[in-house]
Amino acid sequence: MAKASAKFLRNAPRWSTLCPLLLYVLFILCILVLAFSSRQSKGLVAKNENQPPANSGGDDPAPLVYRKIEESVVNELTAAFSRADSNRDKLLTVQELAKYINFKIREHIDEAIRTNPTMFVEIDHKPRDGLVSWDEYQNYWLREKGIEGDSHMKKSVFDKLDRKVKESIAREKALWMEAARTDPLSLTLDEFLSFRHPESSTVNLLNLVDDILRQFDLDGDDHLTVEEFSDVQTTDLGEGKKFILSQNVRERKEEFTKVIDKSRDGKADRGELLSYVDPRHPRYAIQEASTLFSLADINNDKRLSLNEVLGKSAIFMSSKMVHTAESFHDEF
Repeated sequence: MAKASAKFLRNAPRWSTLCPLLLYVLFILCILVLAFSSRQSKGLVAKNENQPPANSGGDDPAPLVYRKIEESVVNELTAAFSRADSNRDKLLTVQELAKYINFKIREHIDEAIRTNPTMFVEIDHKPRDGLVSWDEYQNYWLREKGIEGDSHMKKSVFDKLDRKVKESIAREKALWMEAARTDPLSLTLDEFLSFRHPESSTVNLLNLVDDILRQFDLDGDDHLTVEEFSDVQTTDLGEGKKFILSQNVRERKEEFTKVIDKSRDGKADRGELLSYVDPRHPRYAIQEASTLFSLADINNDKRLSLNEVLGKSAIFMSSKMVHTAESFHDEF
């Protein structure tokens, strides 16, 4: 028995041989585990990349659209689309879009009129004389932009301002001079509204009515007939002002009868024309909605999906559907 045990011990592999072998096997196993884990994680990443983001609704057939647009833009357009989609069918008709645009226009104009006196009083303080001077406004403007300085800053300081800032100041000054009807150095409360929000000013709209009558009122009776309104070939009112007219005589006659001549007496007076040129008139929203549809309705099904809106994101972001104020200020 003792001899057999001694023989077994002599023939058994030594630890000096087994240890390297075990270490090698463990090393191979570790390599295999790491390789398997890496392959699995790459598969998960690829799967996640092919899925739409959370705000796309999860059933988006074209997820690539979302990856080409900034997340903030997607969020803004998705939110606007959802609010405009009154029947919640995830599609927009031209009527739904026009109704929502008209709501945004009215909201913007009402807000501009409501906040105008507050801003006017805030700026009018040196001296508080019921007028806003250019110096007062420029100081306010620079402060709002986070720029140190005032309207009397030295030329050397002004020259160091960014070129875009200097261009903005020049643009503000040009708009100021256009709004200042009584004194080029100061604005009244209504002139200040014309300066900040020309689309909201009744005086501006009355001036536009005057321009229309001056060009279209052939007999000078201070009224427009359907013939005078329809028999025009130009939309240029001078001084860069534009007036939207239908494209042909038949359409203009129909527009005069159905939209302008509320009294049905065959003539349009100043009150009717004022209502017609007011941006809150539904025709503006209908025209913009129709234009957006013509650009974005790719499949021509008379419906806009969220994907179609996102596909023309730049156009919709600059429209009154999303950025109403900026769109107005680019026009006026």
